[in-house]
Amino acid sequence: MPKIERGRTEILTVSIPKSLKQHLKKFASEEDLPVSKVTKDALRYYIWRKEWKKAQEAFAPAFEKLGIKTDDDIEKYFG
Repeated sequence: MPKIERGRTEILTVSIPKSLKQHLKKFASEEDLPVSKVTKDALRYYIWRKEWKKAQEAFAPAFEKLGIKTDDDIEKYFG
């Protein structure tokens, strides 16, 4: 198990519905992961998706001019 550098981490307290907490604990257990890792990964993914959506919206006019409509088109064009 990797050593946690306490100077780089902080404790965050959030309130969630009991049913979500139960689901989170069950999921973490099934995946054999700590609840904190599942939570951190979920937050990272959520933030990444929001930032990706903003980037897509910002580049949409340029992509439209280039005929880029899908992620596959992006890969083909810039790949």
